[in-house]
Amino acid sequence: MRITCGIDWVEIHHDIALADETGHIVARARIATGATGFNDLLRLIAERAGGTPEDTPIAIETDKNLIVVALAEAGFTVYPINPRAVARYRERRGQAGGKSDPGDAAILTNILRTDVEAHRVLPAISEHGRAVKALARQHQEAIWARHQTISRLPSVLLEFYPQALQAFPNLKHRSALTVLTAVPTPGAGQKLTRRRLVTSLHRSGRRNDPGLAEQILTELHAPALRQPPQVEAALGHAVTGLLGIIASMHQAVDALEAELGRRLTPTRRRRYCVRSLVT
Repeated sequence: MRITCGIDWVEIHHDIALADETGHIVARARIATGATGFNDLLRLIAERAGGTPEDTPIAIETDKNLIVVALAEAGFTVYPINPRAVARYRERRGQAGGKSDPGDAAILTNILRTDVEAHRVLPAISEHGRAVKALARQHQEAIWARHQTISRLPSVLLEFYPQALQAFPNLKHRSALTVLTAVPTPGAGQKLTRRRLVTSLHRSGRRNDPGLAEQILTELHAPALRQPPQVEAALGHAVTGLLGIIASMHQAVDALEAELGRRLTPTRRRRYCVRSLVT
């Protein structure tokens, strides 16, 4: 008798459901997330359903959890199911479409029983390939997180320092972040000298474009409305804090990129595309 297994995973436990060929749930369990829980799952499949890794396909809503690695190493055929697909199956089983962990485990078993051909098996990837994929995914996530943090800067600057946005229309440039770190308030911007500005630009790797320093100084030195001193100082601290976070994120992205480059061979490095590795 063919048995299918569905696992609804969460951070603190996993819910398990086993179904026979008719869709009848023959076993349910909640297991721990570590090695003890994995051994309980193996015992449940063997004792309650008479299944083996070779004849018990497993559906789960992830492709990178530790239990997925353990299942693949044990010889199970694993089907990572997109959570949005599970939501559509859930709506077919009830009008409310409400989520529950034991209920989703049962839904996952029936997805394999009725529509297994519509879903892809977890591909067999070498350990090196999985390491590259993990680095690529985290590199991309770090870039997204950095962009989200940078996107918070304009709203803060608009409250008290709009001339900084005029001077640096693209806050993603490291030169803009370097200069803002040196002059995080309108008062500091008013006192910025050309020599200090050029030094900051060079430190960030920006060449001295004709007129660039003069343009920045013109914007920062222009007369402007000001917040009261204490408010300006407080918002300046907020900007400094954001800039410190962004600087750390730059370092993290660079470190991930360097490690990713180290693990890729010269030939593959030239063809590398983050999107192809994480999709």
